[in-house]
Amino acid sequence: MSYVKTVLAAVLVSVMALSAPVGVQAKTKLTLGTASMGGNYFNMGAAIAKVFNEKETGYTLTAQATGGSAFNLTAIEDKELDFGISQGPAVMSAISAQTVPSLRTVANYNGTPQHVLVRTDAGIKSLKDLKGKRIELIAAGDGVEVCSRKVVEGIGLNWDDVKHEYSGNRVQASSRLKTGQVDAIIDGTGVGAAWISDILKSGKFHLLAMTQEEMEQIMKANPEFSAMPIPANSYGGQDATIPTVGNWTIITCSADLPAEVVYNLTKIFHTEKDKLKAAHAFFKDIAPANIKGAVIAPLHPGAEKFYKEAGVL
Repeated sequence: MSYVKTVLAAVLVSVMALSAPVGVQAKTKLTLGTASMGGNYFNMGAAIAKVFNEKETGYTLTAQATGGSAFNLTAIEDKELDFGISQGPAVMSAISAQTVPSLRTVANYNGTPQHVLVRTDAGIKSLKDLKGKRIELIAAGDGVEVCSRKVVEGIGLNWDDVKHEYSGNRVQASSRLKTGQVDAIIDGTGVGAAWISDILKSGKFHLLAMTQEEMEQIMKANPEFSAMPIPANSYGGQDATIPTVGNWTIITCSADLPAEVVYNLTKIFHTEKDKLKAAHAFFKDIAPANIKGAVIAPLHPGAEKFYKEAGVL
């Protein structure tokens, strides 16, 4: 299905579902919160809904445009959504703040490993060597800054031990790294990111490998992180696998949903991976094993049933 057709189909089912009551016991329609219309989350949600609705489950799933990760979590808690797509750090923040007691995990996918990109001549051999170095953070409060701080503080450095640089966007950040105005960038992004490939091809920069101790320190301090290596040859000149940590995109739901409903969605999501991958590249990481050691909100019993059948629990 083309991008335009996918969006139009999702808009149609969203409009049809607006008048549906929320409680799943009194309806056959389910809602999946995504993000703004046209973005990756909306398009992924539309693809999930299409694949789910092709199966005979007794329910229909509607992808809804929303305010994004944090909105979806609150809307699930308030019974305004049944399912939602959210970033791992957003789920962790909500769980830590104890604002979403009924939130449950369905699946993890779309791994975004932390790429620690450094100038080879900057003398950075380990994360500890970032002390005193200039780190590009894009913008104050940006996800890059948030995750960079978690990485830096996770290994025992103080945030002020590094020099904070803000260029405003990745185009400027890339330029500043190339021209030596900054020493490093820590960015959680999908493997194969074009802008990182562009930087690495000069041979003057490399991806810093984390040690096992560093990863364990970061994951202990920040449970939303999981071990997420960057496979060898993901970028030109990168011959070895790069050990690092990363976050998952997470499908969550309300604890009030019947186990059968969540089981069906979890199973369809994994068994129809090829169809989902054909609709959006971000589905390439789908695998039941993604939830091992990486569950932030508790698993819904319906999802847990599937993972036990899949042999990962």
